Amino acid sequence: MSNRLLPYDTIIKAHEGDPIVIQAVLDRYAGYIRYFSKMNGYYNSDMEDYITTKLIESLFKFRLDR
Repeated sequence: MSNRLLPYDTIIKAHEGDPIVIQAVLDRYAGYIRYFSKMNGYYNSDMEDYITTKLIESLFKFRLDR
């Protein structure tokens, strides 16, 4: 994963609900999501779903002042 931030256009399109861009955001952070889905050293799919849901919710709640 690169240390670069997501491009502004990507954030705008994800905020507007473009499903392809939302999937691209999820793909970009998949490694982090998988890492933080571990509980007591074991992978937890429910935690992965929870984190993914929270990321998607945050994309729509993000306030953009243009």
